[in-house]
Amino acid sequence: MNDNEPLKFLVILNEKDDFAEILRHLEKARWRHRICRIVRFSDLKDALRHSSWDFVLADPDLKNMSVPRVLSLLRQKFPDVPVLMLGGHIGEERAADLITRGAWEYILKDNLSRLIPAIERCRRARGRRQARMTEDRKLRQSEERLRLALGASRTSAWEWDIVNGKIHIPAEWQPLGRASRGTTDLARILQLIHPDDRLLVMLHLGRALRRPRPVTATFRLTYPDGRTRKVAIEAQPHFDAQGRPVRMVGLIEDISDRHSATATIQLRRAADIVNSTQEGIVVTDAQGVILAVNRAACEITGFAEEELIGDSMRLINSNRHDMTFFRQIFDVIATDGFWQGEIWNRRKSGEMFPALMTISTLQGGNGDIATYVGTFVDMTRIKQPEQQLQHLAHHDPLTDLPNRLLLLSRLDHAIDRTARDDRCGALLTLGLDRFTNVNDNLGHPTGDMLLQMVALRLRARLRESDTLARLGGDEFAVLLEGIADAGDAATVAQSLVDEVAKPFTMPNGACLYIGISIGISLFPDDGDDTPSVVQNSDAALHQAKSAGGGRFRFYTEQMTVAANARATLEAQLRQGVESHEFFLDYQPQVSLRDHRMTGVEALVRWRNPATGLIPPAQFIPLAEETGLVGPLGTWILEQACRQMRGWLDAGVTLDVMTVNLSAVQFRQPAFAETVAAILADSGLSPGCLELDITESGLMELGHGSEATLEGLKTLGVRLAIDDFGTGCSSLAYLRRLRIDKLKVDQSFIRDIPGDSSAVEIATAVVALGRTLHVEVQAEGVETEDQRDALRRLGCTTAQGFLFDRPLPPSLLAERWFPRTGPR
Repeated sequence: MNDNEPLKFLVILNEKDDFAEILRHLEKARWRHRICRIVRFSDLKDALRHSSWDFVLADPDLKNMSVPRVLSLLRQKFPDVPVLMLGGHIGEERAADLITRGAWEYILKDNLSRLIPAIERCRRARGRRQARMTEDRKLRQSEERLRLALGASRTSAWEWDIVNGKIHIPAEWQPLGRASRGTTDLARILQLIHPDDRLLVMLHLGRALRRPRPVTATFRLTYPDGRTRKVAIEAQPHFDAQGRPVRMVGLIEDISDRHSATATIQLRRAADIVNSTQEGIVVTDAQGVILAVNRAACEITGFAEEELIGDSMRLINSNRHDMTFFRQIFDVIATDGFWQGEIWNRRKSGEMFPALMTISTLQGGNGDIATYVGTFVDMTRIKQPEQQLQHLAHHDPLTDLPNRLLLLSRLDHAIDRTARDDRCGALLTLGLDRFTNVNDNLGHPTGDMLLQMVALRLRARLRESDTLARLGGDEFAVLLEGIADAGDAATVAQSLVDEVAKPFTMPNGACLYIGISIGISLFPDDGDDTPSVVQNSDAALHQAKSAGGGRFRFYTEQMTVAANARATLEAQLRQGVESHEFFLDYQPQVSLRDHRMTGVEALVRWRNPATGLIPPAQFIPLAEETGLVGPLGTWILEQACRQMRGWLDAGVTLDVMTVNLSAVQFRQPAFAETVAAILADSGLSPGCLELDITESGLMELGHGSEATLEGLKTLGVRLAIDDFGTGCSSLAYLRRLRIDKLKVDQSFIRDIPGDSSAVEIATAVVALGRTLHVEVQAEGVETEDQRDALRRLGCTTAQGFLFDRPLPPSLLAERWFPRTGPR
């Protein structure tokens, strides 16, 4: 690219809007540029045939072209032209595939602010590639001159092309013979090296690939005819601009005829050095099968040499690192040629130990990795004091809890994660009430013991993922991550208040009573940085202390009131379930043909002794959230089935008892078996029980609910979809579920017959019912005009205040059972 010429962009995109957005960003960069948009493969071939391009911008989801074919053509025509992919969220695996096929970078369309920096990076990378090509050309010329100079000598020049895995040695060099044709590979050379020298040679080569220092080595070559010759090599590794080894160039000489005795002694000494070093050395093939080890590797791991050779490196794997960790290691090796870092391994005894490890590679003839050479040092003795010091620096010495320094560090990370994941977090600052009296009257040793007991109690009430810290004195803190809302923080805070309010029994038998006050600051709502969150939590703690202690306060008073109300309602709900404060009313379901009551719907009611009747819309969602809907729903089913059995035994003509179900109940294990047991206990025929689930609840469950629904149908229970028309049901899905009834939501009934749209919706639902051969029932019927219109449309049953409100069993019997219609 010439800086004085305009940049030429070839754009392969489907949408004009995306092209316009790219133009806008290029204009902002103030570059001189030319741009061409392509939408067909034939146009792409023409563009590549008649012009050269500086950059290619392409969509990974092309409508009229195969993306792999496009990338293949671009690599063939212009291998050095950067290709940037601009698309949506396609996942790491596909993005990696595009990079493998020749794309330089992947940029999200909804984050095109990264486009200009990406183009700048590619310009620099392309310049480095061109500079490297120039350097390679000069290097080849230099090597040719060296080869000519050494042509008549017993010493020959050799070159190892690390990128392609080829080793070039003049064909006339006698030890290899003319069969080599001047080129061989690393595997061939390794086969010729004497087995006792092979580990040392690979160690020399591996170290040379990590730093630009000359390498010298002498070793024995063993030929097919059994002859052994001694050779010496000297070489200099060469690295690219990124520090990656690309070739090694040097001299090789057959020195068998001179200094043979001295050389043999030196070789043995080198082998002894390898075996006496304190560093463990392991050599594996490309699949991780161990080929050679030294004595230190056996001593460190506890395995004998024969146990290690032929086995996999998994033999010493500690399983403390996941696959992501090892993928990162091999990514670094692929880029830099080696990796160095800390890793946990396993001894034969099962003990885990930390090791400082270096892994290098040697390539085979086809350019692939032939062997890995790993050296490692046992860091157990080094790590133990270091870990102890780290622990003391970040933990409270009295309770062994994280201290303020570690808490603030974790809070920093939690705020960052919350911003990325769009979740909520909370910091709870805890202050003990009346703790000063304990220290003043009973002494600091008793106070310290009490603090330790408080820490144990608090820890027991928290999740493993929560952080409990001691800030100093009588103050603690709790860091909650991944909570849904302020209600979750309030629930945790109240449980901590209740726990600390219990008496503490000291070793001498004395009972101590203290309390705890808690201030809560939510992030990011109350602050998006650590100082703000801590300050607001402290302020809320002060409010809790000022209010008398033994309670919690949110930083925002409005949230405090709402959270207190929710916590109170939850406590009352739990108490209500245990104290049987719930009862059932029943609302008639009426036939629109003859006005006969065909069934009733059981509706749960809650009469709290302190506050009176609490609306279902207020407590049902809370019951689902807390899991109380499970025992409550079972109780409702039991009561409704017994009541229906009682009415039938009394001679009442009634077809069905309808009970509403929550999606949470459907998720309960063996829910169909629970229903079967309740029916058997009450003696009610399954055909007399109709279970309602809302359309939105059914869609929320998805296809995972089909087995439960099928189990209920096998029992003979009727199934109805409530609030039909408010969800997004698939008609094929409904047909497959064998539904018995569709209940039209009252939001559509309310405007009948005056609103033509409402009438059309009701007509469509009735027609759908006929198609599926299911009954259609209207909900919320309040006027005679609505009843008459629904009857004309073909709706079979209805329910609503026009017929009657929900009634207690006795009043329902009085008003409906003596005759077929209401009084």
